[in-house]
Amino acid sequence: MDTSNRYYVRIEGVNIPKFFSEECFRSALQFKPKPNDIIIVTYPKCGTTWMQNLVLNILRKGKLLDKPSDFYLASPFLDQLGAEDSEKIMIRPGCYKSHLPLHKVPWSDDAKYIYVARNPKDCCVSFYHHMKDLPGYQFADGAFEEFFYLFTKGELDFGDFFDHLIPWYNIRTSKNVFFTTFEEMKRDFKSLAIKVAGFIDENEAKYLNDNPVIFERILHNCTFEEMKKFINDGLSYLYNVKNKDFLAELPKGRQHIIAYNEALPKKKCGKLNFIRQGKTGSWQELFTPAQNEIFNTYITEKTKDSDVMMLWKN
Repeated sequence: MDTSNRYYVRIEGVNIPKFFSEECFRSALQFKPKPNDIIIVTYPKCGTTWMQNLVLNILRKGKLLDKPSDFYLASPFLDQLGAEDSEKIMIRPGCYKSHLPLHKVPWSDDAKYIYVARNPKDCCVSFYHHMKDLPGYQFADGAFEEFFYLFTKGELDFGDFFDHLIPWYNIRTSKNVFFTTFEEMKRDFKSLAIKVAGFIDENEAKYLNDNPVIFERILHNCTFEEMKKFINDGLSYLYNVKNKDFLAELPKGRQHIIAYNEALPKKKCGKLNFIRQGKTGSWQELFTPAQNEIFNTYITEKTKDSDVMMLWKN
């Protein structure tokens, strides 16, 4: 099955979606983190948005943003918007988002990096629905069989799952890296939230412990039911901007995506489900026994020199 380069372009050795601005992406690679900048990094569909929401709620003491689209300004997607615009538009206090592999991520020993991993089978299923939902991919009618092939061959945005994960896993004990998993977030989110707050600043963790009402508000704001309300609305709005004045104020990377989508043969873009289910084990609903066997072989081949799969043994 020849599917190479149908959905991405390769820039500076990294696969990025075809609908991203190459100029903005190259700019992102030149980003210079400032001391205590927080950069949330994941392979796509591993809990990025959930972690962004938690970090923003910690920094903002549970205070909601003024409108749904502000989420994408308070936590700008560095790879999509570029260095200058990401820094300029950020609603502070805020954090950055990136899917860059370790060897490409803008690094500073004085910045803080939060990495979220996920069971690769669940990631595969979530990424499949993501590609079907976003208009830029033109994959709305795509079959899981095709996507499954793309995933196991690393022919997707930001490359192979394990090539991305293992280098970050190997530096998980670095003092400026907080490494966790989607499954840990699902298992005990309250404890995880305290750990994340302490990683950001020990005073943030103390604040949560000393202010249980605000802490409960933060936990509520980070439930999937609440996140779906404003994050999906915010992204849908940014994909369907009608106000020309607002459009002109958007960063170049976002304007590029809107223009790209407008030129597509299938332009329809309604309500997006960027936050879908947030489940673990959903791969069992979609994988056939044969696909599961193929995927297990893929895992074995990619992790033979790493104990990374111990993350999901339990």
